[in-house]
Amino acid sequence: MSQLKTIVIAGIASLFGGVIFTNIPAKAQSCTALPVVDGSSTLVQKSVSPPGTGITRSNWSTDFVVPSSQSFRRYVARIMPKNGGEYDLAMSLKYNNDTADNAFTRTIKLPEGKPYNIQGAARRSATPYQVNVSVGGLRAIGNTYTVSALGCN
Repeated sequence: MSQLKTIVIAGIASLFGGVIFTNIPAKAQSCTALPVVDGSSTLVQKSVSPPGTGITRSNWSTDFVVPSSQSFRRYVARIMPKNGGEYDLAMSLKYNNDTADNAFTRTIKLPEGKPYNIQGAARRSATPYQVNVSVGGLRAIGNTYTVSALGCN
């Protein structure tokens, strides 16, 4: 009977542990919400526009400011799709020397209302000044989502 209890408790713990910890970065750490470039908030809601043309631009990218007074080891972007579907996701870390690191680029099917985190590490020798998060894709046109970014140590 005690083995059955242990198996059931372990199963429940792993179930809840997966649910709880998939929405926050791994390991206990300190994270700071990064403001959107326009400075109005740390969270943006958008609906995916059609891709840009020579005349129009898409709204797929959102830039977040990394405060110059802080340095972080990792950056996490959190996407919360209001509509499920296939999204093209990317995250870049921009540096003062006009370079950028592509930290994440994938096409992923996201379920409705379930948060998805993407992350990337900063260079050891430099701190980015911005985190760019791109959420779009032809199959996601018209879909609504929210996006935020965190700097973590």
